Amino acid sequence: MKPFTLNPLSLVLVFLLVIPFFFSCKDSDEDIITYYDTYIDGYIKDYHTGEPVAGVIFDAKYFDESNGGLFGTSPYYATNIAVSNSQGYYKIKIPKHGDLGSIDASYDFIAIRIIPRATENYNFEFRSFDYKDDRVNVESKKIDIRPITYGYLKVILPKSSNQGWGFWNYPESCFETPYYKPKFIISESYNDSLNYFLFNVPVSIGNIGIGNNAWNPRQFTIDNPRDTTTLYVDIE
Repeated sequence: MKPFTLNPLSLVLVFLLVIPFFFSCKDSDEDIITYYDTYIDGYIKDYHTGEPVAGVIFDAKYFDESNGGLFGTSPYYATNIAVSNSQGYYKIKIPKHGDLGSIDASYDFIAIRIIPRATENYNFEFRSFDYKDDRVNVESKKIDIRPITYGYLKVILPKSSNQGWGFWNYPESCFETPYYKPKFIISESYNDSLNYFLFNVPVSIGNIGIGNNAWNPRQFTIDNPRDTTTLYVDIE
């Protein structure tokens, strides 16, 4: 039996006929999101220095009516929807509808919760927008984010004192002005009888409970970025 072969012209014709077939096949697990013409944008710059904060990645939750809106569960979690550039600028599109092949469902979105990811120096807060009240699906909204940076808190206390610690009563953080979260850096011997602790703390008024009267927090103030305030605890 003679083998069946195609000449070069026939191969080209077959190839052209097969290409549309492959490209017309839609992945059944694909999620397709459509958007309004509006957006939320602004600049992320340090509250004190005005320096832009680049590389902040944004995620978001999209809410619909059937799941209770912002007070229910979100049917869609979107990741990497925006990132602040070298000037600190970010821009987020407002979702309108989702054909969610991954869960075989379709939703009209009514709200969005924007979630900036924490960076090395800042811990951000989320913010929710309801289309009915905030009208972000009708008009764009500009929101600048001004994260409060950090200074240093140095605490010196006897080695015989309670070495436990905790921070109390910082002003409430929000989307527009998130605080730097207090962060332990190091604890070492100061001399034969004293230890010292070093923390990153927000440029703000704060309170720390440490030493034998840790339940009675001590107030401190950081006035400027990278300033150091020293507290002496349980020292006669």
